[in-house]
Amino acid sequence: MSASTTERRARLGGLLAVALLVATSAGSATVTSASAAPDPAQASHAEPVSPARLMRAEDPASWRDAAVTVSAATVQRRPSRAAARQALAVQQAAFTRFTTSSKATRDMRGVEKSLYRGRYYNASSETKRLCIVKRESEAHYDVVNPSHRYFGAYQVSRALAKGATWMMLKEHKKLMGASAAKKVLSRLRGKPMNTWPRYWQDAAFHTIMNYRGTLSGASHWAGGRWHC
Repeated sequence: MSASTTERRARLGGLLAVALLVATSAGSATVTSASAAPDPAQASHAEPVSPARLMRAEDPASWRDAAVTVSAATVQRRPSRAAARQALAVQQAAFTRFTTSSKATRDMRGVEKSLYRGRYYNASSETKRLCIVKRESEAHYDVVNPSHRYFGAYQVSRALAKGATWMMLKEHKKLMGASAAKKVLSRLRGKPMNTWPRYWQDAAFHTIMNYRGTLSGASHWAGGRWHC
């Protein structure tokens, strides 16, 4: 064999070795890349996917339904202004009926806890009220003094009763609504207090008693058969 032939074979063998080495390296890289790819189960643990994302990707109809449900819940938690006004109107109407026509307010005889528990009510004036109502009328809300000058459970004059209707107006606009409060108090203003329902006589007493501070109006009931 000649030297030139031997040299050609050596070169051919080197080229084959290089090609084999390159092929082996590429295969190793492919295997390495495949083994480095994250397993889907492990990936889901590493980065949780929210139900909303799944619904958007897989089931748009379900996602829309879910969005409507969330919106409905939000509306329920935060009622509209119209719904709030309607609820307030229902509450005010119920309060108006209680003060004018309920069984409790139409009960004109007997010592009971004050039906009025509003802004001018407090424990001190309630204690005094229970004493005064026994002293002045024995808790007869429909009585009139023999002189026809004092009326009702607390024996209030016509002038003081009229003044009380104006004193009670601002508070009862909020409790009953402005229209109802004006109407009811205007009607009471033209009548002696012995014709007023129990609630309104109790409300007038506490309002007069505490209008300018706790027990500020006590002088209106300073006299009597015994001290209260």
